[in-house]
Formats: sequence, C-alpha cells, structure tokens
Amino acid sequence: MHCDADGGRGAPRGFRPGLVLEAGTRRFPILDLSADSCLIEASDSAALRGFADIWDGERHLSQCLLVVAAPEGDLLRCSFKRRTPFRLEPPRDFA
Repeated sequence: MHCDADGGRGAPRGFRPGLVLEAGTRRFPILDLSADSCLIEASDSAALRGFADIWDGERHLSQCLLVVAAPEGDLLRCSFKRRTPFRLEPPRDFA
C-alpha cells in the first residue's frame, strides 16, 4: 500500500473509485479486482461467505459466490467460486 502526498493511505494500482462488494446489507470498497478474487477494505472480523454482488457506482457488474475471505494485512482478500456478469436480458442464444 502506498501513501498519497497528504500522507493518507493511497489506493493500489488499478483502483476504481465507486467499485464495491455488496454482501447482504454490507458494502465494502474494492481496492483490487481480478477474475478469481478481490481485495476489499474490511475489518478482520468480517466473515464473508456466500453470495455477493459487485457494483460500479449504480451499475451492477456481476454476481459472485465467495468461498474464502483471508486477511492481507488490514485488508481482506475474497476468492470467488464463480463470478457471473450481471445482465438484464437473457443470453443471446435464448432470446
């Protein structure tokens, strides 16, 4: 983790403001997102398992199934069993 010029905690490379993981009623800022995991700001007491959604502001990006949440310093790495892009319409081959 690197620091901003003002001494605050900076975001890792690839950070997109507004990107959040929503698990139930809880929302966590996503600092890093890959195909199989994400790194979030969460207390080490956060026990995340099961279904979650990934949002970019008001845009629903994907639904995922969390299988592991392991601490990485003061952050939490969540691994996906699956991550499915969210869509409002049926897939093309079923339309």
